[in-house]
Amino acid sequence: MAIKYGVSLSLLVIQIVLSLLFSSHHFAKADNEIGKSLITTTCNHTEFPDVCISTLESDPRSFSAGLTNLSRIALELAITEANETKVEAFKLVNNAGSYESWGIRLACYDGFNSSVYQLEESLQYFDQLKYKESNRIVDLFNGGLNYCINLGVVELTTRITFLRKFTTDIVAILHLLF
Repeated sequence: MAIKYGVSLSLLVIQIVLSLLFSSHHFAKADNEIGKSLITTTCNHTEFPDVCISTLESDPRSFSAGLTNLSRIALELAITEANETKVEAFKLVNNAGSYESWGIRLACYDGFNSSVYQLEESLQYFDQLKYKESNRIVDLFNGGLNYCINLGVVELTTRITFLRKFTTDIVAILHLLF
């Protein structure tokens, strides 16, 4: 009877040890993963993996980055897109055909301009290794993106929709850091 339990216990211990070895190997591999496979693996944790993958792959730095640098690159790309959208919003203000249209577009631009500043601030928190705070700010930025669309500035719909999807993905990516 004692031998039966000893063999079962030994097999159980061997299974546990092997399980730990294989799982730690898996985590070590994920931590050291870079390139296209890291981009794909990371983006598969997001709501819009196609947007995430195509956007990150558009920056050559992504292919040699680990998860932390990939997250920073994603933030930088979002800030660049947000600043380009801000420029487009300003152009719309200058090209308004009526006072009413000018007022709506100006409100959109002002709101967007404030939001872009917040997004840039999230990068500062990221660099201070305050990933949760950076994540919180990106999430706030994302929440306010529909402001211009709700005002009726349809000319920005495509850009804002892309930004909303990509910043939603960034929130998921940043969450992987904490």
